[in-house]
Amino acid sequence: MSEKTYADEVIVRCSGGGYYRTRWIPLVSFKSIRFGAYRFQRCPVHGRWEMAGIVEDDDQTPEIISEADKYPASRVP
Repeated sequence: MSEKTYADEVIVRCSGGGYYRTRWIPLVSFKSIRFGAYRFQRCPVHGRWEMAGIVEDDDQTPEIISEADKYPASRVP
């Protein structure tokens, strides 16, 4: 991945099955609504609001990482 990643950047899986990178700061939500370990936020893969949860490091395959890299985390305004 050519873009800089940050410590608070993670790969998530949306309820529609898409993978993308997002900024995930515990107890802080600028562009989402928190629901415990999940967030309701706009999915860049499908272009709609969906539930998303973190993909743990042990569960990340090269295919998941490659897919997520197509949708880098946006900057927090």
